[in-house]
Amino acid sequence: MTIRKTNKLTLEAFISSPRRSPAIPNDNGTLALYTLSTYSLESHSEGKEIRVLDLFTGKSTLFSDDAKNKDVAWLQDEQVLWLREGEGGVTEVWCGFAVGEKNAYLMTTIDGPASNLRTKKLSNKFFAVAVTGKASPDGTFFNPETAEKPRLSAREYDKLPVRIWDHYMTAEKNSIWYTRLDKHENRYSISSVGFINALQGTGLEHPNQDPLFAGNFDLSAKGILLTAIDPAVDQALLFENELYHIPVQTFTEDPAPPAHKISIPDYDGSAISAKFSPDGKSAAFLRIKEAGNDYDQPRIFLMRDTDNVDSVTELTTSDSWDLQPQSLTFGSDAKTLYLTAEDCGRRKLFKILVPEEATYTAALPTPITSWGSISSVHAISTTLLLVTLSSLTESSIFAAVDLSTGTLRQISRHTNYSSSHFATSPSQVSDIHFPGAGPYDVQAFVVKPSSFSPRKKYPLLFWIHGGPVSAFLDEWSTRWNPAVFAEQGYVVVLPNPTGSTGFGQDFVDAIKGDWGGRPYQDLVNCFDHVKKELGYVDTDRAVAMGGSYGGYMVNWIAGQPLAKKFKALVCHDGIFSLPNMLASDEISSLWLNFGGTLWENPDAWKKWDPSRHTARWDTPMLVIHSEWDFRCPITEGLAAFGVCQAKGVESKFLSFQDEGHWVLGRENSLRWHRTVTGWCDRFCGGGVERGSWSWGSLVP
Repeated sequence: MTIRKTNKLTLEAFISSPRRSPAIPNDNGTLALYTLSTYSLESHSEGKEIRVLDLFTGKSTLFSDDAKNKDVAWLQDEQVLWLREGEGGVTEVWCGFAVGEKNAYLMTTIDGPASNLRTKKLSNKFFAVAVTGKASPDGTFFNPETAEKPRLSAREYDKLPVRIWDHYMTAEKNSIWYTRLDKHENRYSISSVGFINALQGTGLEHPNQDPLFAGNFDLSAKGILLTAIDPAVDQALLFENELYHIPVQTFTEDPAPPAHKISIPDYDGSAISAKFSPDGKSAAFLRIKEAGNDYDQPRIFLMRDTDNVDSVTELTTSDSWDLQPQSLTFGSDAKTLYLTAEDCGRRKLFKILVPEEATYTAALPTPITSWGSISSVHAISTTLLLVTLSSLTESSIFAAVDLSTGTLRQISRHTNYSSSHFATSPSQVSDIHFPGAGPYDVQAFVVKPSSFSPRKKYPLLFWIHGGPVSAFLDEWSTRWNPAVFAEQGYVVVLPNPTGSTGFGQDFVDAIKGDWGGRPYQDLVNCFDHVKKELGYVDTDRAVAMGGSYGGYMVNWIAGQPLAKKFKALVCHDGIFSLPNMLASDEISSLWLNFGGTLWENPDAWKKWDPSRHTARWDTPMLVIHSEWDFRCPITEGLAAFGVCQAKGVESKFLSFQDEGHWVLGRENSLRWHRTVTGWCDRFCGGGVERGSWSWGSLVP
């Protein structure tokens, strides 16, 4: 697909530019696979390429531009396995060489959509293969194209969840399916048993249908590790992932149910990032201590012997390390664990040694990287890692980390979509620190236009992140992207107030029961700091924007004194009334946020309810909400818009019929960006010419 080249990161260039997945190396560390998704605004068509990267030269070659190919995985050396969408809703399994599709052959067909392809070498002759896909109630693959269509639209439930994220629950459940590949000279064949449902009869579902808690699974010669929600737990009261082990040796036998739940005394919270060591003899995972408390710091656990999966050792404690690890990767010799964790606005790479003895004193993970944000880590050798990372001005970099020297060498940067092509550069981004609501400082990023001049004054976009337990990172985003808005003539300020991750556990915990308290005052202090210290920012021309919890905060600000300092507000998928959030798809987290249920602690729910302060709403507001958003239901956006309209406050409402909590469709995303920048320009004037498109044309 032809890429229209431009030196300016326009809205159209941002939406249509290719997006690159993380790079996955082969076993000998010579090649890596990644995908490149493209979109043409002229033909309104999507494209997808699978590409092969030479890790020594950095040269990329095309493996496939068939948009139906997906989920490619290495077997060994240059041989690969991949899935392809077939006719009639089936999934084809193909095998070939990474140098191209020549000599490729169809191995088998799966009767239904399958994805998340995994492979694991068991011996020189056998490979384990696994995919995920929906299972019918009888345990067979579910194919929505051939399934009998219902004759009525009724749905009936006797327990939660009724709906998750952007869809209603059905009788079909996600499952893991496994089989074995047998090698005969240079060709492979699928075992005659076909794909086996690993979760049949267990009541488990994987992946979890909520993308924020989807979890992961991993393969070894010892079986399958996975995270899943315990079906015996009432999800109205508790929502968390448990860790399970399914012993499988040949990957041709049926699993021996039930799957074994791995329990740790005094640790009842969610488990994430389960990984086998390269030889499968040990494993590692993250686990939260307190049940239902997803704000808590995950601890690192080592499963010393996968023949005895309950033999675990805790490698970090909250006393020894105060950050929240997010992912784990074993070193190639299984003697080191590499982990990612947010640290002061960056997702850094750390390492910790795997202890040789069961008795172990908790150690402090040591940092390896210091800039940008790591999204993927793979061990190539004992001294070399392949990482994928990005920053606020770089969309994708593949790099090698030399552990012997501590250096990071760039292998490939996304030249069609980064500072090597557009005008953006790291010099646009800086950190500021300012006093918070208590005896602590708060960090924020400042992103300036690439054409920035200190002699000019720029209008302010004041962004508030969601979560609330989350953070703005030095990381590229295909949704809310500060560099794109900076290129529209604004200075974008990204504060990390109370509740933000990467600044210690106490900073995270302080937001519990205080949604509109400390975080709000931190934001007030941030605005005052920008007004006083950043002379190039015109705070008399300022817009506040936020989504999810950030949208809650926009609604909260609308009824507080800070609203008077903004010319306009943008609320995306925000929360208007806290009691109404009982219609959300995931309500158990509300008990944690407000110190109990609505009927147990009504005063806390009332205290931080934005709807109780609507008498003071008078700042123009753009409200954006999508019909498939079941996390923050669309009635929240309609209520906020209704209040603005009834009070005569200038307001607009933008809705997407086919989007959920995130606006993901490229054409929808372009409309979102045009509407938001148009609203900001109306009140603050970024000063960038964007053609004749009218921001006021909100009706399709």
